[in-house]
Amino acid sequence: MTKKLSLLPLIDSVATAAVAWQKAETRRNSLRNELNTMYRIYFDANGRPAGDPLRRIDPDDPAFAGVIEFTAMAYGRFKDAQAEATKLKRKMRSAIVALERAR
Repeated sequence: MTKKLSLLPLIDSVATAAVAWQKAETRRNSLRNELNTMYRIYFDANGRPAGDPLRRIDPDDPAFAGVIEFTAMAYGRFKDAQAEATKLKRKMRSAIVALERAR
């Protein structure tokens, strides 16, 4: 009985970490959609360099300087959210490992 009681805080930490990670993933996905929309808006208005719709954005190519400048703030928000989601996923995994060790 004592073992079950001692597992409760660990189970709670796993659940809390999982909820936080899911919220961060949802925010990251929303910001990725915002960034993709901004790319679409820019390319609809200005056209794509070389006209190739499948060509990835190359930050070292001067032809993409305009779109990089246009989306810089949205890209920064997306990268911050991506880092936060990664951090919270790592925290969730650590909580799961701690729970598995306690069993």
